[in-house]
Amino acid sequence: QGSGIEHCSSLSCLLLPIHTKFPRCGMEAPIVSAPAVSMSRSTMLSSQPAAGLLKHRHVESPRVGSLGHRFPARNSLVTFAPLATAAAAAVVGVVRHNRRERHHRYQPKAEGRPAMTGGSLSSRARLSSQHSSFIVCRAEAELMGGFVTACSTAPQWQDAVDELAEAAGGGGFDAGFAFISEYHVTTEGLAPILEALREKLGVRTLIGCAGIGGIGQPAGPSAEAIDRSNTNRAPIEVDSGAAISIGLLRDAAATPFFLGSNGTGDLQLIDKKAADKDVRSMLLMADPFGDHDSILKTLDDKFPKAAKAGGIAAVLQVGGAERNAYTPSMAIASEGTQARLVSQGIAGLMLSNIDIHTVVCQGCLPVGPALRVSSTQGPVCDGIGGKPSNETLRLIFSSVDPATRAKMQAFLTIGLGKVGENERLLGDGDWLVRMITGVTPQGGLVIGDDVAVGQPMRFHVRDRESAETDLSMMLKRYRLEKTFMGASGDPMGCFLFTCSGRGEGLYGRKHVDSRAIREVLGDIAGSRVAGFFCNGEIGSPGLAASRSATEEGGDTPRPTAVHGFTAVFAILVPAAQGGSA
Repeated sequence: QGSGIEHCSSLSCLLLPIHTKFPRCGMEAPIVSAPAVSMSRSTMLSSQPAAGLLKHRHVESPRVGSLGHRFPARNSLVTFAPLATAAAAAVVGVVRHNRRERHHRYQPKAEGRPAMTGGSLSSRARLSSQHSSFIVCRAEAELMGGFVTACSTAPQWQDAVDELAEAAGGGGFDAGFAFISEYHVTTEGLAPILEALREKLGVRTLIGCAGIGGIGQPAGPSAEAIDRSNTNRAPIEVDSGAAISIGLLRDAAATPFFLGSNGTGDLQLIDKKAADKDVRSMLLMADPFGDHDSILKTLDDKFPKAAKAGGIAAVLQVGGAERNAYTPSMAIASEGTQARLVSQGIAGLMLSNIDIHTVVCQGCLPVGPALRVSSTQGPVCDGIGGKPSNETLRLIFSSVDPATRAKMQAFLTIGLGKVGENERLLGDGDWLVRMITGVTPQGGLVIGDDVAVGQPMRFHVRDRESAETDLSMMLKRYRLEKTFMGASGDPMGCFLFTCSGRGEGLYGRKHVDSRAIREVLGDIAGSRVAGFFCNGEIGSPGLAASRSATEEGGDTPRPTAVHGFTAVFAILVPAAQGGSA
């Protein structure tokens, strides 16, 4: 842990030593001793390296350990032209119009009855206008009531449960997620908190995970105090300390599941749902120590047309000052049963009535041309574009401007495409970005086991400015592609799975990622955001949308992958209106 990786002296002007902290592996029992094991590539990807990008500090909760990294950078959010969905715009427009009509045309008489002060609107027209406003508002309430979010920052989890229950406004929920900050978790684990939440919220199935922080609409005095200028309940981001965030779904036709490493878990249930062909999308929570790559491949093989999104939970360390034991970071609470603790795998919801549109913002921008991997040795890429990797890198470095050179020296990454893809047709944001974890004495780049000869590749840089530009670009691209490619459903809101290295530490201000989506979904649906700060993010690179398993034709989403330093938006659309994109 915490060891630097030596690099070739001939590339020292380009690549700095890469410093990565890896978590140790836990066990399945609720509280166990921590054995020494080798780290998988997935676990390495879930850690956030600090490769000379910015100084980093490791933040720990006063009660349990944390893997969160913070990057103290300063900058402002790049804004872009607002766009609301047709439904939200219609609702807001009709309501505002009717409010103006009532305000300007009618003033109360002394006896309290309305009198006309201008215009010629008849009583029948007034009643019709008011009735239309009621119908539109009721339709909007039904649409938005299908997804409820809230985030409490009460210091005691019992008080947080009460605040969330009040904000949720009653039961009748099919399923949902609870993102519980590690601050609240004691040696008793997640089970007591999750069971209390499920009962108070009135939700049939609730999946909970531990996170570094929470994201959601403020619930309770302490959450509202985080941003006192927030008068329209825009989402807040709590990147450390006490936080519980919830995202609850009605009429989602949700089926909970757990799939563990080595084929353990609900295999029969998953096989049955795959045979039924009714799963449209999946929301996922991953344990820090699971074999993520193989599990995600299994889910992609069984549900190739279902969009998937999620995040990796925090490591829950217990055992006194030594913190030498672990407790599971995920649990599933269902009506009529005790909470089920799960570890070393992926838990989630298979949704039959909800489509998911995913937008993956990896915080990177491309540098140089798109090329192909020409030679590999295991995890080492030693040939790019028919030349040695170090020679290709030097050519690109010498061709860019000084500002880009500085970024390459600070935080250089590699974007990979799928074998068989045309590298010239891959758009910005479609690349699967991977860290360069070392350089061999011969100048080869250590990337990982998923690099292959003939694979498209392109160098990328990652920093604050790149993250801002990428966030704006990807959300604009989603808005455009949704408009022209048939994804015409009215979104209810979204889940947001964002890296612990983003947030205020990256942007210099809070709530940037969570509030950026309002420019795409509008003020109403765009405020309904639930999520947490993750130890790694799950999604298909670029944009993806759910499609029916029985629908023929169309593109299959790129393989679902684990990312780092990424914000994954999972936009929720009722399947009856969803279409495909």
